[in-house]
Amino acid sequence: MNIQAIKHIPKSNYCYAYDDSHLHIYLQTAKDDFESVRIILGDPHDYEKIGDKYYWSIENKPNVEMSKAYSNQYFDYWFIESLLPYKRCKYIFILKTKDKEYVYSTRRIKEIHLPEDNNLIYDNYEYFNYPYINEEDLIDSPKWSKDVIWYQIFPDRFNHSNREQDKNHYLPWGSITDKINNHMFFGGNIKGIIEKIPYLQELGITGIYFTPMFEAASAHKYDTTDYFKIDHSFGTNEDFKNLVTKCHEANIKVMLDGVFNHCGWHHPFFQDVVKNKKNSKYYDCFYIEDENFINFELNSKGEPKTEANLRPNYRTFAFTPFMPKLKTSNPIMEKYLLDVGKYWVKEYDIDGWRLDVSNEVSHSFWRKFRKEIKSIKNDVYILGENWDDSTAWLRGEQLDATMNYEISYPIWSFFGKRSLIPMTSEEFVYAINDLIIKYPKNISNHMFNLIDSHDTMRILNRCNMNIDLMKLSYLFLFSFTGAPSIYYGDEIGLSGENDPHNRYCMIWDEEKQNKDLFVFFQKLIKLRKTYIGFKNVDIKWHKIDNNILIYQKQNIIFIINNNDSNQLVSLNDTLKNQEYLDLFNNKEIKLKDNISLNQYDFYILKKDEQN
Repeated sequence: MNIQAIKHIPKSNYCYAYDDSHLHIYLQTAKDDFESVRIILGDPHDYEKIGDKYYWSIENKPNVEMSKAYSNQYFDYWFIESLLPYKRCKYIFILKTKDKEYVYSTRRIKEIHLPEDNNLIYDNYEYFNYPYINEEDLIDSPKWSKDVIWYQIFPDRFNHSNREQDKNHYLPWGSITDKINNHMFFGGNIKGIIEKIPYLQELGITGIYFTPMFEAASAHKYDTTDYFKIDHSFGTNEDFKNLVTKCHEANIKVMLDGVFNHCGWHHPFFQDVVKNKKNSKYYDCFYIEDENFINFELNSKGEPKTEANLRPNYRTFAFTPFMPKLKTSNPIMEKYLLDVGKYWVKEYDIDGWRLDVSNEVSHSFWRKFRKEIKSIKNDVYILGENWDDSTAWLRGEQLDATMNYEISYPIWSFFGKRSLIPMTSEEFVYAINDLIIKYPKNISNHMFNLIDSHDTMRILNRCNMNIDLMKLSYLFLFSFTGAPSIYYGDEIGLSGENDPHNRYCMIWDEEKQNKDLFVFFQKLIKLRKTYIGFKNVDIKWHKIDNNILIYQKQNIIFIINNNDSNQLVSLNDTLKNQEYLDLFNNKEIKLKDNISLNQYDFYILKKDEQN
């Protein structure tokens, strides 16, 4: 037995309040070490009178088998959901091998082989403790956010309107098909987006995430100059208000991108510091290391000549002098940014903030941000851009969710053909199981799930331009808990390498669109909306070898062949000799002992309840 592998932490992802009366409890053990695990639970104040004294007796306390919910190559994870009528709980674990029994308490792991060893079970000072479920500490992410089908739009490249009027100011739409950069402007605008709302409705979209729309010098707008003003190339603030209204009329949520880690070189606060140095009232709104902090050449416009190989004497996003980092602890800067956050919610009724580089901004600021924004609109969605484990931000007092790149990585490695570290089906499943365990279920179902974005290679390129592999990637994403996101153009086969080549103009010429792919997305979105099993957190794996995945979400069976060859796949007793409804093709199908799969084939099956 590997004692070092046994792990449990109260008030963590191993033990958390799912709602106001239920506790979710996990226990980690080494893989295949134990045949069963039991848990004894009881209210810490539930004493029983025996004779003339009161004892904390376990005789009337629940003594329940835990289920082995998930495994990876190293560990088993045991799970139980427990009702806490009085919102508090003490608990202890009993672990059994074939011929031995162990008690795992908050203070020790001990084999039970003498009668007195049982005393551990009767001493509630040995028990783990969940002191109380306080309702104000519960996860309160917006209920709507777990049901959204997101669509990410890069405004300059999505669609333009009034082209005749603007043609002298912008490049011809779609004229650059190679070596695009972030200083090329194509005139995508708000009126052009409004024109395409019916297109988004036809696809099935219910939420739009816009990359930054505020005044800035670049095409990507992550170098904000004025946080209170829509960039003139996109339109006016009034145009944006109209966009929000039109989206809401179409039952589409709107999420803006808030860049509160850094601003642009031309932001007036920073320019005041450039001009007045320590005499500027904004000097301490930034991280200036030396009063003579311009340690590089400026061009005729007063901008940095180059950003290559620079180490500015002030903190920045990455090392680019064009994006000075904001000191959110400074009272002037803190108030300014909080006012920005509230302004767009209060005055324009946006539904969410996506927070750029959220993991580089202080936890203290995000706690204040959440309180201020939720005071304006309590169901606003606060989403962080974190690329790694986000547990520290997802405790209910900062972010509602993060961009879940942790689902992206295994999808890239298993379905993608350009991964440096490709995954087998077993490794893929272990990674997915780890992710399910990592976050509480009442957080997982609000995550923003994506497989490409303006910051990554497009999924089609990652799949070596193989449409079938791309479909499998999106199929798994849509079958996972949380809200799936589509990066603009994926649905019609838009390709692109890493930034900035993932930001080409949307293709609106239907002759050049992949219409079959569009129909695939329509069907997938409709199924996701229709069958709750798609959104369920838990997965039951039926087969995970030879690049074949067969898994179950409630009463929905997903079968995926991630092979470039046909496969004859044997079925387990649970699945074979059953009749199903093929949801994707809307026809009945009967499975016998095996199923024949074409290369990169898939099925989405629901047991035929009429038979």
